[in-house]
Amino acid sequence: MWREIAASRMVNRAIRGSKEAQVNAWVELADLVLDPDFRASVRRMAQYQADQRAIGDDTGLHHDLTVLVIDQGQAAIDAGTDPASPAAAPVVDRLINAHAKTFRRSDTNDYRAEVLHRVEVAADPRTHRYLDLLAQINGWPPQPDITPILDWFTHALRTHHSSPPKLSP
Repeated sequence: MWREIAASRMVNRAIRGSKEAQVNAWVELADLVLDPDFRASVRRMAQYQADQRAIGDDTGLHHDLTVLVIDQGQAAIDAGTDPASPAAAPVVDRLINAHAKTFRRSDTNDYRAEVLHRVEVAADPRTHRYLDLLAQINGWPPQPDITPILDWFTHALRTHHSSPPKLSP
């Protein structure tokens, strides 16, 4: 009941002095934040980040890594690279190497499974919609939807889950 009251207050606040698109965004945002599955997804994302900090991840924000994933993933999609194809393996290898460097880890099968889990936790498409609604409400510029890129990377990583063989000296 309290959630519905809070949502109603959000919508009432939005209506005062807002454009129609902003009011519609407020209404959709209220519906979204009332969705128990979405709230659970956001909770999983927050818990994942907290767990990573608790086990010693002190790497901070990863803007450069995010940009690389977006650039490489979008390039693969634009080139028509099927994530299950052998042509996707070098892209996965580059992205895993970048993750490993950022997080000071080694490219192993176990680490690839960790990265897959990290991407799966972050890949809820409703997250982009939530951010898009916030942008509409606040007059911020819209952000690109990276959901297709995360989907491509997730599928490619599931297919190419084994780390490349180490070359002996």
